[in-house]
Parts: sequence; structure tokens; C-alpha cells
Amino acid sequence: MDAAHSIAECMKNFGVRRVYGIIGTSVVDFVDALYDYRDDICYISCRHEQVAASMADAEGRLTGFPGVCLVHAAPGTLNAAISVANAYKDGSPMVVIAGGAKRELYGKNTMLEVDQQAVMRPITMATFRVDDAMKASAVIAEAFSIAMRECGPVYVEVAEDIWLEESSEERVELKADKPRAGDDEVERVAEMLKRAAKPLIIAGFGVNSEEGSKLLTELAEKTGIPVATTGNGRGAMDELHELCLGRVGFGGGSIHADNALLNSDFVLCLGCQLTDVTTYGYNWMPKGDVAAVTLDREAGEKLDYALISYSDAVDFLRRLVEKVEGYKAPEEWLKEIEGWRRTWSAMVENAANTKYEGFANPALFFKKLNERLEDDVVVAAGQGMHVLYAQTYLKARRPRSYLAATNHGAMGFGFPAAMAAALLGKTGIAVVGDGEFMMTLQDLETAVREKIPVKIVVVNDSSYRVLYFRQRIQKGGRVYGTLHTNPDFAKLAEVFGAEGMVVSADSEIDDAIKAMMESENPFILDLRISPDSFAPFNPEPSVRM
Repeated sequence: MDAAHSIAECMKNFGVRRVYGIIGTSVVDFVDALYDYRDDICYISCRHEQVAASMADAEGRLTGFPGVCLVHAAPGTLNAAISVANAYKDGSPMVVIAGGAKRELYGKNTMLEVDQQAVMRPITMATFRVDDAMKASAVIAEAFSIAMRECGPVYVEVAEDIWLEESSEERVELKADKPRAGDDEVERVAEMLKRAAKPLIIAGFGVNSEEGSKLLTELAEKTGIPVATTGNGRGAMDELHELCLGRVGFGGGSIHADNALLNSDFVLCLGCQLTDVTTYGYNWMPKGDVAAVTLDREAGEKLDYALISYSDAVDFLRRLVEKVEGYKAPEEWLKEIEGWRRTWSAMVENAANTKYEGFANPALFFKKLNERLEDDVVVAAGQGMHVLYAQTYLKARRPRSYLAATNHGAMGFGFPAAMAAALLGKTGIAVVGDGEFMMTLQDLETAVREKIPVKIVVVNDSSYRVLYFRQRIQKGGRVYGTLHTNPDFAKLAEVFGAEGMVVSADSEIDDAIKAMMESENPFILDLRISPDSFAPFNPEPSVRM
């Protein structure tokens, strides 16, 4: 068995069901091997490596098992780097397999060669180069093990002339058990919780799973402690639960979640840590101690935690629930939070009731879309002001029902992530700005060819609106480079063989949502909004940044 087939066999045995990628001369032999495994592993050919890598990232987030991306040497690897960085910053398990220069040419700065490991090393948990065909499957096993154990992307480069060489047929195993916290760490956190007068739990991606959500809800109901979530923690607790405050921090935090963080005297981060995003650039910090349970080994270098446990947050939570008997969060604290919640609710409702002449109200649109969301829906978003509408109005009711590129700030994640969700049998809805969608729309062809019934809401304001607002407010109205024209996205959908519809008035919203949700084909809803429409957000911490 050659190295290409050895790697494919290894992945089949691990349970890999899809590989997202773009073919190139450095990986054509591996794609040829995948042809022999097409009944077990589906190769999804994409039109840009950023899209392929984001689809693999999203699959990892949704399943907890590494998504797999295949890219060509040098240019292909560089094109994927943005999405790999998304996965690294957000803690998503993923394996990137790339072609590399032939062994005799390696290091000579040949055509299709850059130092790919040097590029990938800062944005992955580990990098490997396979120069020995006999070690190919062992390297792949180690890559998958690290990706699962440490929850992040791993990069494997395979020299182009390795694929067809004879390789080991020895069966390799995954070693993916996550580290467990010590009993003393769980005891200390329980004691800190019991002493707190204004406690807050912040739930991140590390507890955003079926079991994590069940345990988190049990802990909150048992103690009365309110729960806020990070951007990647949305859905870890039903956002309609009275103890769930929703998202905290820059890019979608609510007034009550943000103020609960600022005024708390003890914060427990479960499956996450305090970051510049959570704390508005470390300018919105809690008044008391902070404990964190996270797999991110860099967390302790950023802040001085009262306790930090580098361990599996679900396992930690399972043991913590048993140790908080008799504690109840003070009613005064919950009433204080409720006051902030009422202020936020009034702002959200007011935004939905605003009228814009000649345009649809995006707040009203997303409020109505939320009413149509079923249990199998996964919403995916990238970056831009449009995500504030999705953060505010689309309620995450179940674990991993909302995906976003939160901590890297990159545009281009939403559409590929929603496609991956649809391939996994979910109703994938991408919420993208027009600027973001123009960066990845070539893969609408992928959606049509692969019959992926992805639903794409393009929040179309013909601008890079975050920067447009900054130019108007902070730069004295010197608007430059932020206003653009767009194609008719509904007509563009038809050109690709998809469906599309334009919404430019509130009266058109209901029919358009119905058409989109009932369509069995890729569907673009072109939501035309005013560049001056304003999404709800918490203005006070933003001033401090």
C-alpha cells in the first residue's frame, strides 16, 4: 500500500467522512487515492482554499471531530491560512493536509515552495512534514490525536514524491483523551463560588456540547448563578432560559451580560478564558477574582487568574455540580441584572420597530426569521456589523447551533460554514454582509454542483459598514473606500443555478423568509438595507476601547 492509500485508509478507520479541498500537482496522487475510498469518504472540491478550510473548520465545530482540508503546496496553503487562523483562535479541531516540495528540491526556494511550516506554526497546535512514506499513517494519527486532545488545527505537509512510495500498513490508533482537572482544583472553584455575592459563569466552546449544556443548565438552576456566553459558547445554554444572559463582549454583547461581567465579584470561565473580545480590549474587567477552565495553554500568560485549570471543561463541570450543594446566588444580584436586561430589551424592541424609507429594516427581518427557526437550524456568521443582528435576534436554543469566526476577526467564514452544516444534515443559514459574501461567492458553484441546500442572507448595505460608520463619526465624514456597488445577488444566484429573492421593504419580509426556508436548493436572500441603519449594541464599553 502506498502512502496516499495508507493515509486514506487511516482516515477511513478514524471515521472521516468528508475531505474539503482543491486539487493541485502536489496532491493529485492523494486525490487519486481518495477515488478508491469514495464510498466512505466524500471529496468536496471547492473553488477557493479559504472556503475549503472554513468548511473543514465548521465540521470540526459541529461534530467535535476534526474536519479535514486538503490544499496544494505554497499558494494553496497560503490561501487557506486565514481559515486555519480562525480555527486556531476559536479552538476548533481540524487537520490540514498539504502538498509540499519534492525532497530533492526542498529548501531550494523552488517553484510552488514557501516555508509552509513556518507560516502554519503560529496558527496551529502542531506542524509535521512527511519525508518518510513508512511514517505517513503514524503522523496522521498523531495529527488527529493532537487536534482532538487540544481542540485546534494541526498541519501536515506531505512531500510531493512521497505519495506513491510504499508505506506501512500497521493500524494506528487515536490518543485523544483530554486532560482532567485535579480534585483540589474543583474543590477550590466550588469554595470560591460559595463565597461570591455577585457570581457569573461565562460558558465557552469547551462546554458547548450536549453533555456540557445539560450540566451547565443543571449547575445554573441548582445555584441560581447567571450564565453569559462567549461568541463560540452561544447555545451552551438555551438563550431563552431566565438565567442565560446571552453573549458577552465586543461584537454582540448585551448590556446585561456586559454589566454582569463588569460588576461581578467572581467569574468562572468554563471552556474559555477572558480575552480582549470578552473584555473589550481588557478595558471591561470584573471587580473580583476570575477562575478559568480551558485547554488553551496560553491563557495564563494573558491574565493573572485566581485559578486556572488546563483541563476538559465538561469533565470539570460534571464534578463541580456535585460540590455546590446549598449555595444560591443572592436575589439582589439577580435583580440588578434584571434592570440591565430591561434596558437592553427596550433597545432591541425599538430597533425592530424603526422604519427606513426605501429599505427593509434588518432588525425586523431577523426578529421574524427567528420565529421560523427549527430544531435543526445552524446559523453561521463571519464578521461585520451585520453579525450584530444575528447575535441579538437569532436565539441559540441548542448546543452548536450558532457558529461564528469570533476571535480572529476574519470575514469569509459564514457561507462556507453554513454549507458544511447543510452537508451534515442541518438547515444551514449563512448571515453575511455584502462585503463578506463577495469574498467567497465563487463557491456558490460548489453549493449548486454538490446540491447543498444552503440558505444565504446577504445583509446588503453596499458598504464596509463598520469602517463607514467610523469614517462618519470619528473621521469627520471623510468617507473613502467604504462605499461600493454590488450585483443583484438574486439574479446572480440564478446565473449559478441557485434561487434568489430581493427584499427591500418590510412588507416583503414574510414571503421572502417563507420562500427561503421552504426551498430545497441553494438560496440567496438579498436583504437591501440602509447603510445608516443601526444595529443594537452596548455603546458604553466600546467607548473605552
